[in-house]
Amino acid sequence: MPPIDARAAAILDSFASAIKPHSTIIDIGAGKGLLAEAMTRQLRARVTMVDVAKYNQSALPLTVCDSRALAFAENSFDYAVLSFVLHHCPQPEMIVREALRVARAVIVIENDVRGALRGWLTRAIDSFPAIQYGTPPCYFTKSRDAWLAWFAQFPVEVRVVSEFSLEMGFFKNIVIALKK
Repeated sequence: MPPIDARAAAILDSFASAIKPHSTIIDIGAGKGLLAEAMTRQLRARVTMVDVAKYNQSALPLTVCDSRALAFAENSFDYAVLSFVLHHCPQPEMIVREALRVARAVIVIENDVRGALRGWLTRAIDSFPAIQYGTPPCYFTKSRDAWLAWFAQFPVEVRVVSEFSLEMGFFKNIVIALKK
């Protein structure tokens, strides 16, 4: 079995303490599937992957679908994971509402972008996969405080799980847990 992808392992380490082992998880915007693979192996979770485009590189099955209307019953999963997804959505509130519908708790991993230059650079760099894989571009960025204020619109408990960096510290990130 190949080793867990290093970037996926670092992302998982940022929120693994908030997930109970052997849970059911829907990975919304699963991308290459590397984080889902890490959750399956490290947390012994049962992970369902969905995305708007098919560029899965994992051994796990991926369903291509519109994440604004998932074909799952309410509370079908223990957790929904949205890893660097919301900033690629023109209507992110619809994705969060749908995640809250199908899961009992939601883990959101997002960029913590402060300053106009960093925001511009993040949007530019993060839009390259849109060209390569046909995924949506990066529509917006937010700071930690702006994310927390934005999540206040939902009737949930909002908690910061952790903050971490990737790519040699350039990208600051935040993990936010939403619980019904």
